[in-house]
Amino acid sequence: MSVIRTLCALATMLSLPPVAAELPMAVPATGEPFAAEIVSIGPSWQIAFRAGDQLRKVAAAELAWWGSFRESAHRGHLILADGGLLAATLLEADQDIVVADAGRFGLVRLPWDFVAAAVLLPPAVRHERDRLLGRILTASTRHDQVILANGDELAGRVAVIRDDKLQLETDVGAVDVSLHRIRAVIFDPGLLRRLDDRPLRALVGLADGSRLVARRLVAADQTLTITLADGSRWERPLDQLVGLQVLGGKVVYLSDLEPVGYRHLPYLELRWPYRRDRHVADGLLRAGGRLYLKGLGMHSASRLSYQLDGQYQRFQAEVAIDDSAEGGGSVRFAVSVDGQLKYTSPVVRGHMTPVPVSVDVRGAQRLDLVVDFADRGDVLDRADWLNARLVRSVD
Repeated sequence: MSVIRTLCALATMLSLPPVAAELPMAVPATGEPFAAEIVSIGPSWQIAFRAGDQLRKVAAAELAWWGSFRESAHRGHLILADGGLLAATLLEADQDIVVADAGRFGLVRLPWDFVAAAVLLPPAVRHERDRLLGRILTASTRHDQVILANGDELAGRVAVIRDDKLQLETDVGAVDVSLHRIRAVIFDPGLLRRLDDRPLRALVGLADGSRLVARRLVAADQTLTITLADGSRWERPLDQLVGLQVLGGKVVYLSDLEPVGYRHLPYLELRWPYRRDRHVADGLLRAGGRLYLKGLGMHSASRLSYQLDGQYQRFQAEVAIDDSAEGGGSVRFAVSVDGQLKYTSPVVRGHMTPVPVSVDVRGAQRLDLVVDFADRGDVLDRADWLNARLVRSVD
């Protein structure tokens, strides 16, 4: 009898219609978000979305983001000079070309001076991986650095990488290091500051966890063509595009602006800085199991202030306790405009769904973001202003 029941259950399951995949959300600079897939992107950054039978076109400059970014499970990464991250394993390099294995996308070749760093052995713990990435992006020395898996460091100039070995020229002569001993190589950190930002660009998230900075983006005939700052063009199947965040359009992210003031009042004695595009304990922003590339990290109790000069019409964000708090933490978020309190959140605790915030700032001169204590003092109060952004006023 049990066999018959099992067969009947299988027959019922097979007869059910397939469950439609949930469409990613597109969030315009103004107006309501909508669920849709991207079907094309024109040479002038015109994006065509499809939701069911409806086709909707949106200029990229009018879009905040679409979809979401994924964590990379690839063994290695290349950090590019524009801050992009490519899921790939370093194979060899000379003073002209860096060659890496990008998995299913095959071998890639990049100009030497467009690769800021290579991570060969990412730490097993996610927060340590975040710290390593932060260290790479903020490195300030004027020489190459080789970070070994055991924590030791070597400094000098990378001459060549070949046959599973890296040759480093140091003050005491050339040193050969096996790639299997190297956690990361940081090339001249000045690379990360040599590229000027162009007006319109986009963070492009791929299914393998790569996050590239596109200076031009075209999607046609199910092929996505990404042009990077060095002029190289990358082609990927369009279905590998999972996230898109526009920079330089109608939306301005607060993490790209300089604040005019920051104040932190510690509960006891430990003082916390604020962080740009990272949580306050210096890791990538994550909430509800989702990765966010833009936002601000703050700790209770603190206030961060920006000068607006009447240039914007709205402030928007999602507020949450970062996932790194592992369910701990509790704060209240508040927004003041020209000294007037305009928004106060309920108590936001760890593992809560991010709370949307939208405040009218038309004609405003000053914006203050406040994070205050709630339960249990300031324990694990890792407050995130996710995708904290301003919408430019209409000209």
